[in-house]
Amino acid sequence: MTKKEIYAKHGIVYDGKHIISPLGPVTELLQIGNGKLGKTVLTYSTLPGTGVYHAVLNGIDYDVKGTCKCDCTGCYAKTGHYNHQSVIDALAFRTVLIREYPEWTCEAIKAQIEYLMQETPRLELRISAAGDIEAVAVPVWKEIVRTYPTLCTWTYTKNSENETIFDDFKNSNVVKSIIPGHGLNFGHCGYIIDTYKALKAEGKRVYICRCGIDKNQHCERCGVCATYEYVLFVKHSTSYRAEKDPRYAELVELINAQ
Repeated sequence: MTKKEIYAKHGIVYDGKHIISPLGPVTELLQIGNGKLGKTVLTYSTLPGTGVYHAVLNGIDYDVKGTCKCDCTGCYAKTGHYNHQSVIDALAFRTVLIREYPEWTCEAIKAQIEYLMQETPRLELRISAAGDIEAVAVPVWKEIVRTYPTLCTWTYTKNSENETIFDDFKNSNVVKSIIPGHGLNFGHCGYIIDTYKALKAEGKRVYICRCGIDKNQHCERCGVCATYEYVLFVKHSTSYRAEKDPRYAELVELINAQ
């Protein structure tokens, strides 16, 4: 089927370049993964944190609140290119759509997935590459994972209310970004090593992500975040280089032994 036919089947107007949303024309809602994620990984992002962002959506000014329950120090979705106004506008667009028009958004996402699956049957979906899942969006994502059982889906959350939303589905998973009794699931080498060992001692299923350590590692077809309850990430920024940390060699040895 053509893209226009698939979108029409879901009640969505596609004009050959844009889909016509309740907020006006927009490109497809799911973004294709970058070099780190992989080209078969789709993402849906919203505004991070709890603050209010000023955005311009199709020429109209909006003040849009973030989708998270907290504001984390060092949040990657508040730095770098995420600070560009064009990125803020794009995240605000998707935030407003799924918050105020969840049924329409669900159908638009389903149409895009069905179209892409014609060429790439094995797709993966990372929800909330930025932001978090709000209560109004939970039925949307449940419907998506229910409709496409071969779609490998995962998300990260700091909202305890979200931790069990995908428990009924084998093809999806929620990774806890706040680990009870420990803290955040990312940090410097020493923190990651100590947290990993503590969780293993508690009998937890835990994994340290290789991204940033192994240059050949990508999210594409990895599957860890889609199956593990706890996934730890090594912080890497302009102010902190993991490879210069005194415990870096110990970390690499631990990663390779997983």
